[in-house]
Amino acid sequence: MQHRVLRSFQYFCLPALVLCLALTAQASGPHKFSAAYQILKVSERSDTVDVEVSLRVFNHSGADVTDATVSLVSCLVTPAEGLAFEWEKDEVPFTNVTLLFNSPSKKMAPPLVSTFTIPLDEYKQWKKGVTPRFVIAYQDAAGEQQNFTIDMIPAP
Repeated sequence: MQHRVLRSFQYFCLPALVLCLALTAQASGPHKFSAAYQILKVSERSDTVDVEVSLRVFNHSGADVTDATVSLVSCLVTPAEGLAFEWEKDEVPFTNVTLLFNSPSKKMAPPLVSTFTIPLDEYKQWKKGVTPRFVIAYQDAAGEQQNFTIDMIPAP
């Protein structure tokens, strides 16, 4: 009898405990913001593309965020490399963004909409299925600078 209890604990309780710990770690990890994006309008030129983008950003950080900046960065480099291209510096980010912590009782913030001019190579990657990459920067309640990559998904 004791062996059956031990086996059921091994096969059912331990995996459930590991799953709970993994979900808790993910919630406190780097995935603090996500966004559903939609490309509204595209105007191609010879070597650049004007892209109107709509973002609906969700805040999973656990606290309200005020006076944030949301910037478009290249998908052609890794997030650790930071700003790698001159065009990224020239693009006007979304500024003074307020994102309430997304609890079920709060209503959704309106989408952020803007037009960005990006290189044709960047846009070709988007057309191949690579998601645009946006980052958010803000000061938290303790006055510390926070920077996170926003997890992006296409809007339905």
